[in-house]
Amino acid sequence: MATLHEMLAVGGSIEGAEKVARQFVEERGPAYLLDLQLLLAIQGRFDEALQINDQALENNPNDVRAKFDRGWYHMREGNLLQGFKMLNEGRWVELWGNRHIGTPKPVWQGQDGHVLFYTEAGFGDEIVFIRFVKNLKIDKLTVACSEGMMPLFARIPEVKSVVRHEAVLATYHDYWIPSMGVPVILNAGYKDIKGDPYLMPNEKLVAKYAEVLRSDKLKVGIRWRGNPKFEHEQFRIFPEDLLFDAVEHPHVQAYSLQRDLDYRPPRFIIDMEEFLTAWDDTAAIMMNMDLIVTSCTAIGHLGGALGIPTWIVPPILPYWVWAKPGNKSPWYKSVKLFRQEKFGSWKEPFAKIKKNLRRMGR
Repeated sequence: MATLHEMLAVGGSIEGAEKVARQFVEERGPAYLLDLQLLLAIQGRFDEALQINDQALENNPNDVRAKFDRGWYHMREGNLLQGFKMLNEGRWVELWGNRHIGTPKPVWQGQDGHVLFYTEAGFGDEIVFIRFVKNLKIDKLTVACSEGMMPLFARIPEVKSVVRHEAVLATYHDYWIPSMGVPVILNAGYKDIKGDPYLMPNEKLVAKYAEVLRSDKLKVGIRWRGNPKFEHEQFRIFPEDLLFDAVEHPHVQAYSLQRDLDYRPPRFIIDMEEFLTAWDDTAAIMMNMDLIVTSCTAIGHLGGALGIPTWIVPPILPYWVWAKPGNKSPWYKSVKLFRQEKFGSWKEPFAKIKKNLRRMGR
C-alpha cells in the first residue's frame, strides 16, 4: 500500500491520484484497492471508501491491513467494540500498539495477581487509554508509561505505582495488559465511555502558573502541529496563519503551547515553550486557560482528560478517536470538534472558530 504522499506525487492532485488508483485496480488487480479506499476516505467519501474496503476483504478475508481499516468504519458506524477488535489486527503489521514488549507473562484476562498496564503508541494514545484503569477493578496495578506521563498517571487513584516503559522487565508482575487492547478485554462500547475528566493536575504547579498567566482577557492556549513521525500527521497539518488569525482579537490573549519547531508565533501570542518542559507543567498551564484550540494532537487529549474546554480541528479523515460523526465526542465531554469539510481546504473550520471566539467576547 502506497502512502498518501506517494499517490499524490504520482497523480499530481487528489483527483489525479484517484484516477491512477482506479486504473491500477483495473489493470493490476485488487492489490491496489486499499490505495483507492484511502484516496476516497480523505475526500470524505466514506460510503464509497467502505464499499472498496468490503471488496478488498471479499478478495482476501485475511488481509490484516484491510481488517484494520475496517475497524475505523465500524467506529464511524457506532460499533466501538467491533472497531477495536479489527484495529487490534493491526498489531501484526505494526499499525496498532505493540506486538510484544519482551515480558514472558501472559495477557491478563481477569485473574488475581499483580498486573502491569503497558501504555502504547504516542502520548495522545497513552492519555486516551489510561482512562480504562478505573474499569479494571485490579488491586495491584502498575502502569508502565512514557517517563513524562508518570506524574500525571500516578495521581489516578486506581494506579498503585508507575514505571518507565524501559523498566518493564525489572518490574514484578504476574500478567500484563496492552493498553490499546483493553477495550476488547472489557467488551467496551460507546455506552461505556463516559467522557468525564480522569486526570488531575499538580495543584502547586497550577497555582504557580496562575501568577504567571494573569490576564483580564479570554485566555486561549493554541497548538498547531503534532508529532511528524506518525503517518496520519500529514493529514492534520493546517496553515498556522489560519489559527493565528482566528485567535487575534482584543478580548483574547493567546498562548502558544507549541514545542519543537524553529518557527515562532506572531508577537501578539505569548510563547510558552520555555515552560513546557514536562507534561505536568503543560497540564498546569492548560488548567489556567479558559479554552484550548488545537490540531489533532496530544494537547487535545490532555485538555479533554483534564476537563478543560477544548476545540480540536481534525482532518476530514480523522483519527479513530473522532471517527464517530458530529461536533461532540463520547471520549471527552469538554471537547468540541471543528472538522475539516473539504480535502485541501481548512478555511471553513477556522471561520467557525473565529466566529465562536467573537461570540465568547460579548
